Amino acid sequence: MDITPTRDVYNPILKRREVTFFVDHGVAATPKLYDMRKQLASRYRAAEELVFIRKLETLTGTTKAVGEAEVYDSVDTAKSLVPKHIAERNKLDRHKAAKEEEEKKETPQKK
Repeated sequence: MDITPTRDVYNPILKRREVTFFVDHGVAATPKLYDMRKQLASRYRAAEELVFIRKLETLTGTTKAVGEAEVYDSVDTAKSLVPKHIAERNKLDRHKAAKEEEEKKETPQKK
């Protein structure tokens, strides 16, 4: 999975970096938001709780996706500006629960 930023603008009024990016995910499925957050956080040297993926959309018939993200300067700014549905979608707990359910399905239960 390779992330290529196509637009990277710092908004000093809202104290955030607004990023539009392009992802080539090869033969794999569309990447999970959690994985994208981790990569963007490491790329912009920010904590994961400061990165919010607003949109991630796979281009029809391809293994490429286009996304929009915001990297905030502080947690307080993020809490006041990020809409609740976006914050809920990007919650770490949500992704951990989904990952645990996948692992339970993969491991056969003993009788």
